[in-house]
Amino acid sequence: MLETARVSMVNGDDVTISVNLAAAVRKAENGFFSDLPEAEAVESAARYLRFLTLIKRYPQTSLAPTRDIDEMWHAHMLHPVAYYRDCIANFGEIIDHDGGFGAEEDEAPVLAATFQHTAELWEKEFGEPYTSNDSRGVKCKRDCVNRCWHACKK
Repeated sequence: MLETARVSMVNGDDVTISVNLAAAVRKAENGFFSDLPEAEAVESAARYLRFLTLIKRYPQTSLAPTRDIDEMWHAHMLHPVAYYRDCIANFGEIIDHDGGFGAEEDEAPVLAATFQHTAELWEKEFGEPYTSNDSRGVKCKRDCVNRCWHACKK
């Protein structure tokens, strides 16, 4: 069963998706969210909707997701019909995702700058930090600030 999720913003930049991602990621075997409490999956789904809101508000700006938001984005794309319809309804086009960007040495500084800019926009728009020190329990040897493209392990 598909359920609609919506983030309503003060200026009317509503973003709606037609998949209950919190429930979908909790069903995934060995996924990023499979062993986390339901409340964390729900919060990450809400953060993903806020990320989509930033995409809608800043359509010409490159944005970089945190790891939990990236995982939700992947989960959304695993429902291709819903992802297509949701993107068209919210943005008028498909939102592309370059999941491997940043892995190459010359891309890392670009990703870091994009991530920093995303964090600044997030705090400006939502009045809260984009990342937290807990990093969802992920231990990382690199300074990737919650945006890990090397599949760091717990």
